[in-house]
Amino acid sequence: PKPYIEQGREEGIVLGREQGISLGREEGINLGREQGISLGREQGMEHERRLLRRLAAARFDAATADRLAAAIGGEADPQRLLEVGEAIVRCKTGGELLREIGSRR
Repeated sequence: PKPYIEQGREEGIVLGREQGISLGREEGINLGREQGISLGREQGMEHERRLLRRLAAARFDAATADRLAAAIGGEADPQRLLEVGEAIVRCKTGGELLREIGSRR
C-alpha cells in the first residue's frame, strides 16, 4: 500500500503544479490584456488632446491652444473631447472657446 500512497502523492503534486502554472498563466494573460487596453486607451486620449490643441492653434492662436491644452490635460472622457472639438469649429474666437470649455467642467 505504501508505494500507492507515494505514487498518489507524487501525481497529486505534479497535477497541482500543472494546474497552478495554468491558472497563473491565465491570470497573467488577463492582467496583460487589461493593462494593454488601458494603455492603448490612454495613448488614444493623449493623441486626441494633442490634435485638439493643434486645431485650436490653427483656428485661433498658440496662446489659446496652450490654455486649451491646460484645460483638457487630464481629460479621459471621449465624449468631452468630442465636445471640445465641436466647440473649436463652432466658436468664433479663442476667448469664446475657452469660456465655453471652462463652463463645461
